[in-house]
Amino acid sequence: MHHDDGFVYCYGNFYGLLLYWGLVTFRVQSPGQGGAASTPWTVVYALLTRLLVISCFLGSVFVKLRDPEMAAAMFGHLTPLVKAIFTWECLSCSITYVEYCLSMDAQRCRHLRLVASLQGFDREVSQQFPWVKWNYQRTRWKYWYGTVIVGFCFFSFTISLIFDTVRCTCGIASTLLMAFTYTLLTGSVGLVGFVHIAIMDFVRLRMRLMQKLLQQLYQEGNCTSQRELHDRIAHLFVMSKRCSSLLAELNGVFGFAAAAGIFYDFTIMTCFVYVICQKLLSRESWDLEYTFMLLHVAIHSYKVIITSSYGYLLQREKRNCLHMLGNYASHFPRHDVVRRQTEDFQHWRMHNRQAALVGSSIHLNISTIYLVYNGMANYVIILVQLLFQQLQIKERQQSLGRDVDIVGHIGPITHMD
Repeated sequence: MHHDDGFVYCYGNFYGLLLYWGLVTFRVQSPGQGGAASTPWTVVYALLTRLLVISCFLGSVFVKLRDPEMAAAMFGHLTPLVKAIFTWECLSCSITYVEYCLSMDAQRCRHLRLVASLQGFDREVSQQFPWVKWNYQRTRWKYWYGTVIVGFCFFSFTISLIFDTVRCTCGIASTLLMAFTYTLLTGSVGLVGFVHIAIMDFVRLRMRLMQKLLQQLYQEGNCTSQRELHDRIAHLFVMSKRCSSLLAELNGVFGFAAAAGIFYDFTIMTCFVYVICQKLLSRESWDLEYTFMLLHVAIHSYKVIITSSYGYLLQREKRNCLHMLGNYASHFPRHDVVRRQTEDFQHWRMHNRQAALVGSSIHLNISTIYLVYNGMANYVIILVQLLFQQLQIKERQQSLGRDVDIVGHIGPITHMD
């Protein structure tokens, strides 16, 4: 695989799905075929897809609510709070999908520049370091095939959850439409999230590559031509600054989408965990519907953990790479040019502290996992406390009824009494 087509080979299928689901309005191709570009046809297709998906999902829900039999089967057995949770889920998945589309449209030009920079990065590395061998096959297996497996599990759990929640064999057409469109809406959150993870890992691997190249060049020392050696190290300084600029562009393109996605993951996990806790506390028989909810929570948890972990790994590799570049002067102590270049780099490093972000200010690292799960636990505890209060009120009402039954039936009062 040639390095010019490496990005498309590894991540082209991701961007194809983003276009087919209406999330972006451009197509990603190899540089020889024009690169990433937006056309009127792709824009029209994306807009029509968005309108169709949102309309079909909300229309299928409206059909279920209008029919008394289907509405009773789907919502009749639920408590008012659980009904509110399902209503919020229907609205939030649609709102999140619209937010993603608007965010991708607002950052389209910046996104195109980012993709073009990523496609040309490996070519410049190969020009300066021709002995570098690119293992694109491993990256493709890691992301595309791994995402297909996770996506298949997610689609199966989501469609099964919808069919089990409907609880009615009537209106099979509306049920199929609801299941398919709901899966697309919720799957779009995961798809954009995995594209974000993939590009973070792209930058992380290039940072690690620079560390290995620096280690080789430092070990060579006086064994090779000094001019050629310092030219290659100077190119690594330029590459590190380019990676920092790529990280800044990545935050600008996916920062808002990552924040919206993690917030959606947080809300759906909180709601589903509470519904599962309610089922356990009510001591009723376990239903298959709650198993699918639990699997749904597991998939969203996986996304939050993986996203936060890759943000941390990227920051760690960036810190190690810049630290190795900062030690350039210590390996060549007698070169004044090297010392001045290192001082300039340290000055640049003090004013450029880019890191993977959620939104515009929250760093994406391991603490993000704690932030999400701590908030989820707090809300679930509050909701469970409310549930305990409801159960206590019901028990008191039942106990009062039993006390009255002990007195027995009072007959009619006559003048003889």
